[in-house]
Amino acid sequence: MNWVKSQILSQIRGVVHGFSNRGFKGSLSDAAEMFELSSIATLNQIHSSKVFVIRDRFKKLEQKGDALVADLKGTGVGVFTADCVPILLADRSASVVAAVHAGWRGTLSQITKATLVEMERSFGIAPSRICAAIGPSIGACCYEIGEDVASLFMDKFSDCGGYLFRNGDSKYVLDLKEANRYALAMEGVEDIEIIGICTKCSEGFHSYRRDGKKVGNHINFIGLI
Repeated sequence: MNWVKSQILSQIRGVVHGFSNRGFKGSLSDAAEMFELSSIATLNQIHSSKVFVIRDRFKKLEQKGDALVADLKGTGVGVFTADCVPILLADRSASVVAAVHAGWRGTLSQITKATLVEMERSFGIAPSRICAAIGPSIGACCYEIGEDVASLFMDKFSDCGGYLFRNGDSKYVLDLKEANRYALAMEGVEDIEIIGICTKCSEGFHSYRRDGKKVGNHINFIGLI
């Protein structure tokens, strides 16, 4: 099995999605064909809070950003990850989907909130109507950060105690999955699924922390058919 699926998203008729593992050796076009999409759009990811809405069918955006929103049938939206958190979103009526790339920088800059705001602004989809799947990514078991990064979260969020923990004199553990789950819930998303695979722990997945700069990428996508 080269694809991990979300139970929540799988229940929405008209939505296709997948989180690849390292067993998938194909391209974006291969993934699109496999799931009956004409294409899967992606961005030049920069660990930001920039969100783009797809208005026309195309194969790749040249813009820089970290989340894509679309309501076009046959066109998927996707992000690449190798420890960072992929988040796939769809409203229950299968009219709008989004793909989000959230590393620690994107999480700090509230990319998840920015995506929900854009979905409501552009398409009138309230967060309470959205289902979310947080895909395979590095777990709290393996994501140690320094005091420099931890202080950024503590300075910005007064309520980060549920996902940021001290682990020694100058080290902390950051639970990126929980941080993004919390961000979704705070905006009103009720149906949230966390896929509990740690990419660093599991040899079946790519991991920047484990494998270094030559690591491969996962394709994480969602689309309407």
